[in-house]
Amino acid sequence: MGVTAIEISLGDRAAFDGRANQVDHESVQALHYLGNYLRPLPVNLRRMMENAHDWEHLPFVHPSSFADIALVESGTWGWRCKTALPNGGGEQLIELLVDEPRHYWATTVVEGPGQGTQIHTQASARDEGGITVDVRFYAPQQPASPEQGAMILGYLQAQYAMLYDEDEALMLGRQQALDERKAAVKDEGPMQVDLGPEVDLDRDRVHEASIDGARILVRHIERRWVAHAARCPHALGPLDEAEVDAQGRITCPWHGYRFDLATGEEAQSRCGALALYAVSLDGGNLVVRAR
Repeated sequence: MGVTAIEISLGDRAAFDGRANQVDHESVQALHYLGNYLRPLPVNLRRMMENAHDWEHLPFVHPSSFADIALVESGTWGWRCKTALPNGGGEQLIELLVDEPRHYWATTVVEGPGQGTQIHTQASARDEGGITVDVRFYAPQQPASPEQGAMILGYLQAQYAMLYDEDEALMLGRQQALDERKAAVKDEGPMQVDLGPEVDLDRDRVHEASIDGARILVRHIERRWVAHAARCPHALGPLDEAEVDAQGRITCPWHGYRFDLATGEEAQSRCGALALYAVSLDGGNLVVRAR
């Protein structure tokens, strides 16, 4: 997925006009409660709230639920976006409002399939560590039958189980990256690394090394060796398994940010440059140095 193909129309923006930027906790009184989904997670509240605010990751981390997304507006209060559903399932206008002090957020389908549906989530710390999220599903009207209600609830519970499987991996990866960065500041390493004879290095695999306490990746592309940071500079997403495209760019799997491996620059200037390292041959050995 590259640049978003979704276009935001004046009608889309008008659909959000006049909507409050605070969670209306009483709004659910006018809705039909379908049921909930409870999930323990081995993360802290800070990572969870960070994830709730993060609209950009949706089509990249959750491709079975979101095909594309475009931002209408966002702030400390939450965000409003237009999303495309997979397999030509249509488009939705979605609003997510955050009640930060209560670790609570409410998602509303403003227009599109499922219009009027609200999903309210409460995150709570557990005494034994980690958190629990209580996801509560509300329909705009009562289903036609108990069987239909059970079917809708079952679908939503299965969808959210998958969403939280995927989000758990992202949040744990994010925490690990933050911990690595903190440790690197305390434990500075060498400013260069010798990877050994260049002729012995497998050009079809990504090689890992460490410079100045930071993990780097060394790969062979277009008849040359390139060395770059192992983490995306935007949100520290992992680049280990990211492939290089025909334009010599690498894409972060968490948010789709694309970096030119010749310059390190992000394709749309959405964040700072990816750190690149100098690569040279020294007596036939491949040596990587900090620039």
